[in-house]
Amino acid sequence: MTVAQDIIQRAYREDNLIPVGRQPTAGETAEALTLLNAFMLSVYGYELGENMEDWVAPQPQRTAPVAANFPQLPYPLSSDYMANPSPLADDYSLNIYPFPPPNSRIVWGGSPLKVYMPEAPRPGSRVALVQGSGANNSQAQPGAQLVLDGNGRRIELPDGSGIADTVTFTNPADPVKWFYRDDIAIWRVIRSVALTEDIPYPEEYDDFWIGALSIRLAPRYNKTVSQDTKNNTARMLSKMRTEFRQVSPTVYKADDIPRALESYISGRWSW
Repeated sequence: MTVAQDIIQRAYREDNLIPVGRQPTAGETAEALTLLNAFMLSVYGYELGENMEDWVAPQPQRTAPVAANFPQLPYPLSSDYMANPSPLADDYSLNIYPFPPPNSRIVWGGSPLKVYMPEAPRPGSRVALVQGSGANNSQAQPGAQLVLDGNGRRIELPDGSGIADTVTFTNPADPVKWFYRDDIAIWRVIRSVALTEDIPYPEEYDDFWIGALSIRLAPRYNKTVSQDTKNNTARMLSKMRTEFRQVSPTVYKADDIPRALESYISGRWSW
């Protein structure tokens, strides 16, 4: 893995902004780190991979005027509902399909849950967690916990301090995003990095970040980016797009046909 400081130094050398053997100054390094972080945070869903879609947990009640068919889901009812205890009283697990598809944004309602990372993520698949309000007010419980299971893979902790098989969040939870590195079988956190931290991407694509950062820095020094730098950066971007391309699995004439992302059980629908 490559630290951000090394990417910055090589970017300054790319079009001879600094001579051989010299390190960028503290001011130059700070400016370049801001540009590098901004670019790394912006590529997903546009240059690389797909945008994420909401995956609400617990799933909300259908409110569409067409095919609402209430209740579509086993809704957890209170024990005094119509003076008869519901068999679903306070059982939130029956309202949860705990396997979000790749490129999902988990909108957590604040009730006790266990959710599993996608079982077959592609390189660059993303998952995010954000705090929601719950399908109704009684579901959100202050201090409730959501356990996010790596489902056979490891997860980087939100602060980047280590990796674990499971990560636990307490209501209310801060937003966090991950993307999948298949070469190390880890869900890496998408966040700004410090100067001495590793960038989260495979080192075989260092030339892309070096070239892209060099292109961003050149106008600040009234320099023209060389065509070789542009060509090499475009070539590396093409490789990264191929590596991180997202696909939906399909099986023809099989007993177990994967459900589409829009299917009801996946927690996504558009009608």
